[in-house]
Amino acid sequence: MKNKYILGIHGFSSKSKREMHNSGVCIVKNGEIIAAVDEERYTRNKNEGRFPVDALSDVFKIGGIKASEIDIVAMPDKSPLWQFKAVTKYAMRTYFESGVFLNNYLKETYRLTDLKRCLPDNLKHAKKVYVEHHVAHASSAYHTSPWKCATIITIDGMGDFSMSGITAIGDSGKIKVLKRLNGFYSPGLFYMIITEILGFISGRHEGKVTGLAAYGKPNKKLESIFEEFIEYDTKKSDFFSKHVAFEINDYISKKWQNGFNSNTGGNSFNEAAYLAQKEKQLLSFRLPLKGFSKEDIAYAVQKRLEDVVLQHICNTVKQTKIKNVVLAGGVFANVKLNQKIQELDCVDNVFVFPAMNDSGLSVGAALYTEYYTLKTDFHPKKLETVNLGKKYTNKEIRLILEEENIDYKLPENIEKEIAKLISKGKIIAHFNGRMEYGPRSLGNRSILAAPTNKDINTSLNKRLNRTEFMPFAPAVLEEHAKDMYEKWDVNNVTAQFMTMTFKVTEKHKRLAPATVHIDDTARPQVVRYADNSRFYNIIKNYYELTGIPMVINTSFNIHEEPIVNTPKEALKILKQNSIDVLVLNDFLILRK
Repeated sequence: MKNKYILGIHGFSSKSKREMHNSGVCIVKNGEIIAAVDEERYTRNKNEGRFPVDALSDVFKIGGIKASEIDIVAMPDKSPLWQFKAVTKYAMRTYFESGVFLNNYLKETYRLTDLKRCLPDNLKHAKKVYVEHHVAHASSAYHTSPWKCATIITIDGMGDFSMSGITAIGDSGKIKVLKRLNGFYSPGLFYMIITEILGFISGRHEGKVTGLAAYGKPNKKLESIFEEFIEYDTKKSDFFSKHVAFEINDYISKKWQNGFNSNTGGNSFNEAAYLAQKEKQLLSFRLPLKGFSKEDIAYAVQKRLEDVVLQHICNTVKQTKIKNVVLAGGVFANVKLNQKIQELDCVDNVFVFPAMNDSGLSVGAALYTEYYTLKTDFHPKKLETVNLGKKYTNKEIRLILEEENIDYKLPENIEKEIAKLISKGKIIAHFNGRMEYGPRSLGNRSILAAPTNKDINTSLNKRLNRTEFMPFAPAVLEEHAKDMYEKWDVNNVTAQFMTMTFKVTEKHKRLAPATVHIDDTARPQVVRYADNSRFYNIIKNYYELTGIPMVINTSFNIHEEPIVNTPKEALKILKQNSIDVLVLNDFLILRK
């Protein structure tokens, strides 16, 4: 049964317009991720949820195989009939526990008439396997972690229409589920609701709330409001919130009816009209938040999320007695929360799957199928890279540049040249090698700049048409990390993928003030030569020029667009005056 190609597909059906969140595909063989890409990179719609037609077409080229070679197709999320049973079960439980009858939510769920999940014709020969939403999340984190035994915790908004997460034990490649969390009390949905109250778009802008929280101050009245809004029940090992259940049934179901839910085609909408509608609907949330600043509300919601999730972590580790913790699900995109988890006395180490949101489900479903269905021997091995997408050759790039009549240079040492330009204050877009998989740019589709001037957070965001409250992230040489971050441990496996904040040292603040948040934290990518030799050498050359062992690294995209996928998309951003210099592999193009 070994040496089988498994295709993970996160998408509902090739014969349906029904959508998921963050659809995408991957190829796995013998536990190795050969290729992984998200559909958004092709449609250019952020968080695209349609069936991943374009990503599917490209993933075979990236992986160097044919569709006919696929043996198994693993699809996250169970069958619709399984989901209907789960929705009914958790809705009934919610009614008896909270008194909230989810009639609107049940009606909207039951009216989803697409019941059959079909594959394209070129994959009909393959065996089809459905993997539970949160089991796929769990597998993505556990089977890419460095540990044989781990406590597994997943939390997001909602999976399979009814569950917000699971707790489990990973042992010798097997996943034993201990608890499924009631999705109608979801802490993820709690954070999303407050994201909307603050005037942002839920499912997209939760990171803005996390950044905004650092500007707020403690407020006892606000804290008591949110303490009553959501709590954690240690005895039941689950969250509880009649308010979240109520809003799911009332406001969120209305959103669904109006076409804003991704399952009914909600990625194409007018953002301004949507936010204007939100202002009018603010009173639908029965929360006494008038008179409080947005900063203080953000502080309070972040604190409450941390409080209940940390209770859950400690309670789970107490049950499993395993202190290595692996995390997945959209809630763990919250880098401040992840820092708090790492700092818990009950936790030895943390690994967050880099594609922690639903884009990670295709990989999770494929890996779970590898070890559960094929029963492949499991040998713990940490994920080494997320550079799993497409790459372009110099020949292909030269043809594009000549076709568009664009002047370019071919420096003798491109790494030194980039470092030199950064040291002179230039904004460099770096497009090289295989595209990253997941929400973070980690050097191959990145915008790079000097970290010395705090004003760059305003000026560069303006050029990129972004509004952010958190500063740009630093990419730092691993051998200098101990001097830059308090309590740094070389065994910290999250920093490679920029999934956690750290308290910075005085030296970091002095050398790279542009990367330090108001609360004296930074969200670093710690770079090793073995991970990405070219990116490492760029930073090393910059260090030799300036004495600063880090550069700013932010994703190569403009506001509300996915990370660039092609050289032509990269050239478009150069022409828009958003960057000063574009590097396409070994070609250097200056803005005119």
